[in-house]
Amino acid sequence: MTAARTDPCTGPAPLDAAEAVRRWFAAWRPRGGGGERLPLLAADGRVLAGPVRARVANPAHDLAAMDGIAVTCADTPTGWLAPGAFDVVDTGDPIPPGRDAVVPRELLDRGPGDLVGLVGLVGLSEPPTPGRHVRRAGEDVAAGELLLPAGHRLRPVDLAVLASAGHATVEVTRAPRVVVIPTGDEIREAGTRPRRGEIVDSNSVLIAATLARRGAVVERTAIVPDVPERLAAVVRAAADRADLVLVIAGSSAGRDDHTAAVVRAVGAVCVHHLPLRPGHPVLLGTAGTEAPVPLVGVPGYPVAAARITRDFAEAALDRVEGTARRPGPTVTAVLTRAVASAAHTDEEVLVSVHDGAASPLPRGAGALTSLMRASGVVRSPLGGEGWAAGDEVVVETRPGAPLTGGRHR
Repeated sequence: MTAARTDPCTGPAPLDAAEAVRRWFAAWRPRGGGGERLPLLAADGRVLAGPVRARVANPAHDLAAMDGIAVTCADTPTGWLAPGAFDVVDTGDPIPPGRDAVVPRELLDRGPGDLVGLVGLVGLSEPPTPGRHVRRAGEDVAAGELLLPAGHRLRPVDLAVLASAGHATVEVTRAPRVVVIPTGDEIREAGTRPRRGEIVDSNSVLIAATLARRGAVVERTAIVPDVPERLAAVVRAAADRADLVLVIAGSSAGRDDHTAAVVRAVGAVCVHHLPLRPGHPVLLGTAGTEAPVPLVGVPGYPVAAARITRDFAEAALDRVEGTARRPGPTVTAVLTRAVASAAHTDEEVLVSVHDGAASPLPRGAGALTSLMRASGVVRSPLGGEGWAAGDEVVVETRPGAPLTGGRHR
């Protein structure tokens, strides 16, 4: 008898976001697709498909680290040196054979009439030390040394190291494909003047730009009206060409909120609603049946949409690319006023940090400008009840956000 299959998308509601992600991840596997080899300048932000080792040493030879003269310490007394007892070198020059130290120009005495060229007598006031002011071959990178592991997201400094170690190209994983689907009868395209009851679509701009910045190839569909059959068709088509699908709005409990029903029809709902503020209506599921792809139902309020994109959509892309997320930088600051938080929610509060003081920003999930002005967030986990004025808090900062002062941790 065949054992019954355990469906990860059934069972009691998850207690927290970490458990929700575990359940969601059990319902889908990243699609394959191999990688591609790119020139270094085109690989910034991409993820290594495999480990990379140095092809050559850096430096490749012993080099002078200063302008001056190269000497052989055992044969170099203090006092005046005649031509032939040294070689003139500039920074970066190979060390001549038999020489083992460099004496900088500023430590040399010059003979009569030799103010620039070091072509006559040169005086030493103290004996040189072997290896002094010499960059040894391979002191930075040894040939064959492991430089970066598979799954590492490349930064500009990584590309520079690869160049110094003999690489002009690098093998990276395929860029993940994302389809963002804005929905709602009341939603209008950016650039239009909304009439009464209409809302300009800003969420898809925020989400698409966020995911494109981290290396995804993002497609945004046209706005889909609140018609379940039309949304189902768009989601099915997206699942055929994407590694991740995001449906904006429609996951709450309103009369026109059809996302959950549509996802059940085209795939599976793994998680619907979590004790998050903002972000409670989040939906995590899959689209497609034979090779399901991950789907995120993103709340319609911008602050909630930003959080859900960061915490869940980016986590899914990390898995697709085979990389691990690294915690962002944090600073400590002092709250300028008290902030209450319900113990039954995992809450994020946007703050602006200036001169070591963290000022809470308007907390409405629709406060889009708060996202723009925020230096980062402070987090009140489940069971927490907020902070008093004057409390020192840890601020999770955001790349490029305005920030002055604060103590880095």
